[in-house]
Amino acid sequence: MTQQVRTIQPEADPSIILPSEEREELRSVIVGFVDRHASHEAIRESVEADPGYSTARWATLNDELQIAALAVPEALGGHGFGFGDLGVILEETGAALLPEPILASGVVGCQALARADDATAVADLLAGVLAGGSVVATALDQTVALETADGTTVARGFAEGVLWGTAADHLVVVATSGTDTVLAVIDLAQVPATPREVVDLTRRRADLALDGAPARILVGPGRSAQVLAELRRIQGASLAAEHAGIASRLVEATVEYVRQRQQFGRAIGSFQAIKHRLSDMLVDRERARAAALYAMAILDEEGAEDAEMAVAVASAVCADAATRSAYEAIQLHGGIGFTWEHSAHFYLRRMLGDEGAFGGGRAARQEIAQLAGV
Repeated sequence: MTQQVRTIQPEADPSIILPSEEREELRSVIVGFVDRHASHEAIRESVEADPGYSTARWATLNDELQIAALAVPEALGGHGFGFGDLGVILEETGAALLPEPILASGVVGCQALARADDATAVADLLAGVLAGGSVVATALDQTVALETADGTTVARGFAEGVLWGTAADHLVVVATSGTDTVLAVIDLAQVPATPREVVDLTRRRADLALDGAPARILVGPGRSAQVLAELRRIQGASLAAEHAGIASRLVEATVEYVRQRQQFGRAIGSFQAIKHRLSDMLVDRERARAAALYAMAILDEEGAEDAEMAVAVASAVCADAATRSAYEAIQLHGGIGFTWEHSAHFYLRRMLGDEGAFGGGRAARQEIAQLAGV
């Protein structure tokens, strides 16, 4: 079988990543929310208490900003906006390191439920998730087994290191039903969750023993491969948008610090060696922004052949940019950047945690090579 080799050049019209007045207004709303409710001190306070994030902040995100409903079709109770608009939100919430389950429940989980074979069968569940009353975790890289007897379907297996696993009410996961591969949604009400020790304090993880947990097939074998590929692209592009936001925030914070820090009677930002490192951070930020914008926008283009490549490129570029920026921010903040009290190490922890959970830039570059036939 001949492998389809994909171009590594963007194929869509560049105008899809141009700024718009509506998106900038949306960004200003999210920035205002972050300024009011998500200072670093507020983030630290919420991650130290159960369930690992602020339930009040999560309620506001869903009640007032309705972020989960943004990219869900209107026919299913959403607002019908595009992924390009959602990317704006993810940049700013990523930059603030919000610990709420935006990525899993507000983005990937909602999109999984919206793609169900029978929308009416999960309408109540989707409505709860859109309102923020229910949290859906996802495990798209793991497989469990389904057993059906007397009209009841249950899950058998073990889901490891599930993000927001201790707080989730349901889990979307790949499952085998007989000889078929499907997507299933599992009720976690009675499932024991074993918390894991994590590097990233803003994203808790847990192991879930799914022995006999009630389950229902979300997407049958006829569409499961297609929908799973779509969800993985959505997850990858959304994560890239978060990382682009992190790279941007670290540049801003570091520039502000080196303008204030004095040495030998001058701001250290005036030294050429510092300027060169800041220039590298700025280049990383611009590359990450462009790649993430394109990856999110291409998800809105029906039939776009380069969507898979665009997401893989954005995943690699943005992960590398944010990780390098985190290391540079710690170094350029000097001694204070290494302290527990400073926020810089939280960003590095996020990037290291995401690498463990999603594969990081190395895994993305491997995917690029496969897609390009290298």
